[in-house]
Amino acid sequence: MGLWIMAFMLMMPNGVVLGREQLVVTYNPMPLNVPSIVMKDQGFLEEALAELGLEVEYKQFLAGYLMTEAMAAGELDIAAVMGGTSTITSYAGGRELQVFAAYSQAPAGFALVTKVNSPLEQVEDLRGKSVGLPIGTETHLLLGKALQEAGLGLEDVQAVNMLVPDAITALMGGQIDAACVVEPVLSKLETQGKIRVLRDGIGLMPGLTVSTVRRDLREQRPEVLAAYLHAYARSLEFMEKEPDKTLDLVAKETKLAPELVEKVMAKYTFSPEIGPELLVALEETALFLQEIGVIKESIDLEGLVDTTILDELGL
Repeated sequence: MGLWIMAFMLMMPNGVVLGREQLVVTYNPMPLNVPSIVMKDQGFLEEALAELGLEVEYKQFLAGYLMTEAMAAGELDIAAVMGGTSTITSYAGGRELQVFAAYSQAPAGFALVTKVNSPLEQVEDLRGKSVGLPIGTETHLLLGKALQEAGLGLEDVQAVNMLVPDAITALMGGQIDAACVVEPVLSKLETQGKIRVLRDGIGLMPGLTVSTVRRDLREQRPEVLAAYLHAYARSLEFMEKEPDKTLDLVAKETKLAPELVEKVMAKYTFSPEIGPELLVALEETALFLQEIGVIKESIDLEGLVDTTILDELGL
């Protein structure tokens, strides 16, 4: 190997483009990322990358911004699942990431709820009330859309910034009047008779998650991204052909009751396709984030989303 090539490689960020024979991918089974569970359990990604001489390293992350920080540091190549809001916020903040496929849609997996014995009957009743949710996320988008539908605005409620588990605790303890929650917490609490849904995301938002990649990896090693997409497609095929095995895998990995898993899975659509409707939804999400001050300027959606490899594969 020439000295100039070695010098070039040493200047590259960590990750597969460094020449390290490893692809670093996120692995988060929850809230219910079924294709990821199947892909890892069945070794589909390992098989796809073996032909390229690459191994797989899976890493778990608690939040989307941690994924993008890891990408920026060269410690993560592909974020298999990121919320649309987290992706847009990170991109607007200068992160060199790119959406290369959709992951899932689950509008019914997001809901604005209150305690089962609450006097609140409908979204209109939230005027002047407090709502717990993580600011700048998909749940915040749901709240904004639900209030708009009810003839209200975000200024008509007190949004309390807190993580979903903390919001549930505060709601049960009477510190807040309502909360925005996600699956599988939503179905679990509903089944236990602890909450009542005021509005879910159906008809308001796509509940979109996407798959993102470091821009330099997509540009320099498109064959790696193609291999990943093939593995994702095999996972979807497995889910379709082996529904019982899939249910067992997910229940085991998430430690959730099979009947709860089945209920939650029914709310999800898993597909890599990003059509015009999803592009519009991403644009509306970006405008919402700009309106509430999470991002300062409008973003270039064409720069954020590139499905060229996905389209070429015809998946």
